[in-house]
Amino acid sequence: MSRYWRAFTHWRRTRPFWGGVFVLLGAVPIFVLPLAPIKVLVASGVAGVSGLLIASIMAVLALSLWFTPQTRVIAGLITVLVSVAAFPLSNLGGLVIGSVLGIVGGAMATSWAPRKPSKQPTTVDEQPTDDPAARLHPTDSADAA
Repeated sequence: MSRYWRAFTHWRRTRPFWGGVFVLLGAVPIFVLPLAPIKVLVASGVAGVSGLLIASIMAVLALSLWFTPQTRVIAGLITVLVSVAAFPLSNLGGLVIGSVLGIVGGAMATSWAPRKPSKQPTTVDEQPTDDPAARLHPTDSADAA
């Protein structure tokens, strides 16, 4: 079990995971609030249909953040724009909760950057030393002596 948890942790750290979680959580209230029988949904007009459409777009963007992290900047920016558009188009953006979660998730995804591997010394010559003379260039060490 711990092997699977370590694999998930590695997967999670190589992508804007929490940004995707916030976007997906923001899509839920936007999607759920206009749910009604189709007659009521069509009668409600733009708020009902656009709520389902906007929440579906947000869910796709959240999955895009998880499975294609190289698109994080454009997906994050589109998520922020869609979340802002959800406010006037779909029941105040899921009673404001959906819009706020979408904006926060999109901002988190846009600002996320992959971790750069730390540079480790690979040879014995590159090992750090306390001797100041050893830090000089090899041709300079002959002059220093």
